[in-house]
Amino acid sequence: MQQTLTTASMVAVMTRLWKEVLLAIEALLIPPLSDKPSPQRALSRQEADTVFTWLELLRAFFNARDEETGEAMGVPDDVLKNAKYHELKALAFFYFDPTDSLIKTSERMASATAARALAQRTSLSLPPGSLGPSLGAGLGSATSLRRAKSIMLSRNLGTMRQAKEEKRREAQADPSDDVILRILRMRHEGVAVAYLRDRSRQRERLAAAAAAESI
Repeated sequence: MQQTLTTASMVAVMTRLWKEVLLAIEALLIPPLSDKPSPQRALSRQEADTVFTWLELLRAFFNARDEETGEAMGVPDDVLKNAKYHELKALAFFYFDPTDSLIKTSERMASATAARALAQRTSLSLPPGSLGPSLGAGLGSATSLRRAKSIMLSRNLGTMRQAKEEKRREAQADPSDDVILRILRMRHEGVAVAYLRDRSRQRERLAAAAAAESI
């Protein structure tokens, strides 16, 4: 590809292929998200170890690091280690956990996600002009007003950048509740079946409440 494509085009093509590789590996490990048990069989430890070994081998292949210089000749590592990659790595920790442990982990993740969503809605609902008493007292002149607007804009941009960075870190560092639920689809115990059904109903209620708030 280096002979027929520019470096940027080659990286773009390889990045797209990498995403397809991750989806294929994910499909080997877990079924799609659903509220019903899946006929898909969970892999054995040996099979799972083989899949995760290939994940790292393929990442090294796409990264194409020069052994002498250490320079990445392919897709940069920070692009390869995207949210989907981190989800797959999280699977290695949870894949063979007991069903009861998975349910507790899912409940903990769901509570944390709900708390973050509530905090985000609360911050977005604050009045845009709420500058606090110390700043609000100095808006008597046009100069002070412009200064206040500049401060607000700077703070808003900083907050947006911070929120975006936090979201990126969360997506990479925190395993998704969806991952746990998809593992549970391959557990046919009654407690797993009931939990999948209850979580699906809970999600529907939360989605309906969020839609109602946005109106």
